[in-house]
Amino acid sequence: MPPRLGVFGGSFDPIHLGHVLAAYDVRRTLRLDRVLVVPTCHPPHKRGPLTSYRHRLEMTRLAIAGEPGFKLCRVEESRPGPSYTVDTLGALQSLYPGSALYLIVGSDQYRDVSSWHRPDLLTRLARIVVMSRPGVERPALFQRHDPKRVLLHTTIPVGISAAAVRARVAKGHSVRYMLPVNVTKYVKRHRLYQRPTVSAA
Repeated sequence: MPPRLGVFGGSFDPIHLGHVLAAYDVRRTLRLDRVLVVPTCHPPHKRGPLTSYRHRLEMTRLAIAGEPGFKLCRVEESRPGPSYTVDTLGALQSLYPGSALYLIVGSDQYRDVSSWHRPDLLTRLARIVVMSRPGVERPALFQRHDPKRVLLHTTIPVGISAAAVRARVAKGHSVRYMLPVNVTKYVKRHRLYQRPTVSAA
């Protein structure tokens, strides 16, 4: 049997326990050999400011440290231009020849898949695992996707978002039980997501 590799990408700004739990749940349920966790270098759909790739990469490394079923993947680090998923999957096929790839996405992401770059190629490169998320209905199948290559998976509901984490840090509130402990320490040490102080005139 070829290795079964999950591909879990995201801006991870920051990566939180909801991300980790969802990826773990998919790996366990689908019996994947490993999940490649891919911080997106230049997310094409991301609006607004984004923490540097270096910080997001290190937070991801800390979040999955000690979990043998996860591997940090830096495939997008040296690729210029927007980080298109179809290009990432193509690169991973070359890096892991013969492996069966499982692209792990949220249902809200899949709902907008028609706006992605060359979305019709996705099910040719990988099976797509569409995870349910709290408060989001299951999306309809994209008409140019092979239905046999799209798997709907109900994950353990965790109502944590990176935006909520950033907002709490900016207000000086605790993010305990939202982030892995090492990630929380990293955020504090590098003063990430804090509102800039305004000096008195």
